[in-house]
Amino acid sequence: MIKLNSKCIQTILLPGAFFLLASIAVSIHSMAAEILLSPPGLRLIRDPSLVIPADYNYSNRLITLPVYRDASGNPKSGWTVKFVDTRRFASNQSAWIFFRNSDLRRSILKQREGDQGAFRFWPVGTTIIIEIYKGNAYQKENDKLIEIAAMSKIKADDDPFFKAFHPVNWTYARFNPDGNHAITSAKVRECHQCHSIAFHLTGDLIFTQFP
Repeated sequence: MIKLNSKCIQTILLPGAFFLLASIAVSIHSMAAEILLSPPGLRLIRDPSLVIPADYNYSNRLITLPVYRDASGNPKSGWTVKFVDTRRFASNQSAWIFFRNSDLRRSILKQREGDQGAFRFWPVGTTIIIEIYKGNAYQKENDKLIEIAAMSKIKADDDPFFKAFHPVNWTYARFNPDGNHAITSAKVRECHQCHSIAFHLTGDLIFTQFP
């Protein structure tokens, strides 16, 4: 019979555990990253009312959930929160939307023709967090927080062609209430398909109007 001491067992098991954890990390990354998305269109900087088709794809990227609030739900320094009493396409849900003040300051607001409001274009690097609640999010009860969604805007390729347009490449992630990733390729495409509607309403892929 072969006897293994503890040191020998560690030598055998530790590399295996490392590769197991690495494979899990790669798998999680693959769920969100290896998904090709296509923008709903491109808006000219000089005249955002003009839209041309976007005939390219980009890869969804993994988003790490930032520290955007404290345990009581109050936004961290540099962040602001906005309440949405009814989520679009989900009348039984509400949400708290967290965004960085610096992202809002760097966003570009352009009035539309006539009395049609304004377009708002968020800068590359913007991260927006959406805490989704069953019922009224004002209660902020942990058992009613059903999901956390995140959107982040990334830079397009360095092709000079894109300099004439407002950036439009957004990536998506979803998390369980405990902050663990919970995303699939189908969910990423679902998020993108839904937010692509906002492109025609607000100019960018964000539905919510900000001051």
